[in-house]
This record gives sequence, C-alpha cells and structure tokens, in this order.
Amino acid sequence: MRRSKGKGPKIIGFFVTILVMAGCAPTFRAHPQFQERVKLLKTVAVMPPSIKVYRLTAGGVKELMDEWTATAHQNVTRAIEAELGGQSGFAFKPFPTTSAVLEVDKDLTAESVEAELEETKALYRAVSASIMLHTYVDKHKFDEKLTNFDYSLGPEVEKLAKLANADALLFISGLDHISTGGRQALMFLGILLAGATGVYAGPAGGATSLSVALVDPATGAILWYNIAGSQGGHDLRDTESTADLVKQVFKDFPGRVEAK
Repeated sequence: MRRSKGKGPKIIGFFVTILVMAGCAPTFRAHPQFQERVKLLKTVAVMPPSIKVYRLTAGGVKELMDEWTATAHQNVTRAIEAELGGQSGFAFKPFPTTSAVLEVDKDLTAESVEAELEETKALYRAVSASIMLHTYVDKHKFDEKLTNFDYSLGPEVEKLAKLANADALLFISGLDHISTGGRQALMFLGILLAGATGVYAGPAGGATSLSVALVDPATGAILWYNIAGSQGGHDLRDTESTADLVKQVFKDFPGRVEAK
C-alpha cells in the first residue's frame, strides 16, 4: 500500500461535491458533432479500466490499497462486460493484451506498449477531472463548456485504435474511498453533534465514482462522457454494488438497446 497525506480530504471533498450534485441520475455530456460522428462508429475497443481504491483513516491519511484495487478492477471489468453485452448498437471488444499487440507489430516492445497505455490512462484521468470541474460543479462551471463540449485526448490515441482494429475507444476510470472503523466513529460522532448544533463538523465519508468516455481516435475527441457515484452508497469491492454503479453510468449510453 502507498500513503498520501493532506491531499486526501481535498480530493474527497471535490468528488463529494460532484456526486451530491449528480445524485443517482448523472447527466451525460456530448460533443457538438456527437450525432453525426457516432453514426459512423461500429467497433469499440474497451480500454483496461483505471481503478484505484483508497482507505481513509481517522487522521486523514489516504492509503492506496493494492489488494482492494485489484478486486475492484476485476469487478468493474466484469460488470462492464455484462452491461454492454447485447445491449448496445456497437460491437465491443477488449483492448488486446500486450502479447497480442506484439504479435501484430513486431517493432514494439512490451515496455513501450504498457508505458503508452499508462500515459494515455493518466491523460484521460486528467481530462476527466477537468470535465467534472468545469461542467458539473456549479462554482467552477463554464456554460460554454456545456454548449460546446470539446475535450480531447489528442490524435495520438489513433495508434491504440489501430492496434485494436477498432474505430472508437471506451475509457473507464473509477475511484473508491473506504473509511476505517476509526473514521466511521468520528463520522457518527459528527452526526450526533450535528443533531444538537445543526452543523456537521465530522470528516467526509468515503466517495465512490465511475466515469466513462467514448473517444473518436481520429481526433482524440471525447464524443460522450458520463459519471456516476455516491458518498458511502457504493463499494467497488462488492460485485453487486459495482454492477449497480456500472448500470447507472451506462444508463444513457449511445446506441443502447434495452434487453428484453
């Protein structure tokens, strides 16, 4: 596990603000040319999800939990496969494994492929944070970003689409924050005090969020974006909870056909 101090509460507060605003009915964002471009898409490569699960201590320390993260990654991957299977107008395929990529392009190395994937996923997380800040949070919202939703991962992602033999890419990013027993006790105390004073002074609860983006690799433009989550209402370590969150974030996915 890895620890970080100080930034935890700020980041948690940031996500809590978004999730309280979004509630259980998240609103998607779409590129101005979404309708025209999405009609041209047939095959979508699902990129490996970028998932992180943290433990929040009573003292405000945030610890990245590797085992929890691995479990959450597996749950999210399976939930997405189940959700998209037979319920969309696109043909979905997982992004090929590193060994499969090397069979297609002999000039690449395992290190270069993995580095490219990590850099692109990191870029998506950064762009996603900007989208959330400027199109979801009222205090920082720019109206022009809503009417002209123009965010991009850059044309460099086209080579990933070629490796996957797909004409679109689907990026997924998720965060979960699990409060320790000590932190939960402080939260409960804060609730009790709030009942007497009317002001909650306890620590923030654990927030869970999941974002998805459909990307046109020719330009890197994000054609469709959505985020779903809750404060203490989901746990990516749990299969049913994860499946519920995945259903929420894909509720208005383009081309979706409801299962009969």
